[in-house]
Amino acid sequence: MADTYEDTAQRSEVTDPATNQGSFEAGRTAMRNRWVLRIVGIITLVAGLAALVMPFLGSLSAAIVVGWVLVVSGVVGLVTAFKRHQAWEMAAAFAMAVLSIFAGVMMLLQPVVGLLALTTLIIAYLGASGALRIYYGARLWSDGGGWMVAVGALSVLLAVLLFLGLPGNAAIVPGLVLGVDLVLWGVILLSAAIRVGRRPDTLMRGSAPRDRVEG
Repeated sequence: MADTYEDTAQRSEVTDPATNQGSFEAGRTAMRNRWVLRIVGIITLVAGLAALVMPFLGSLSAAIVVGWVLVVSGVVGLVTAFKRHQAWEMAAAFAMAVLSIFAGVMMLLQPVVGLLALTTLIIAYLGASGALRIYYGARLWSDGGGWMVAVGALSVLLAVLLFLGLPGNAAIVPGLVLGVDLVLWGVILLSAAIRVGRRPDTLMRGSAPRDRVEG
């Protein structure tokens, strides 16, 4: 009886030395990267939990990081501003870069004051994103947009509550947001490490180089 297409493809995959060698090397590389994902995931998860337990320190860390980001982006903006061809573009880019550097330096020198600005940005983001979700969810109501409307309403409600709590909550809101983000990212990295750890084991067992298998 003639072999089926699946049998032929499977036999050619097993007996092809180049394919086996490439799969084996890919699996071994993934096994090494799995430990990197685990280490980074654990560090990120621990940092997120620390920010949730100590939100004020997390807020200060977020303010310092944002300050450095503003300074670095401002310096890059200064370099690229002089590459503009038109005078008004150069002036606008130069002004934005100087403003970014000034805001970053002020946030680094007075991070506690910068917490109010960060909290205001978070409130604005929650309110704007919530309003957009409500708008698009209402337009897609017949296609299951009710969930989008519900999430948008929660975002708007959270923004209102945070706004009413200003300026007292400015010391903890950025830290809590940073903590939640780090925890979620750490869980994602650990989950990816677990998935990568499962797949290469099978790949390496089934695709080991022939000379090693025969020996």
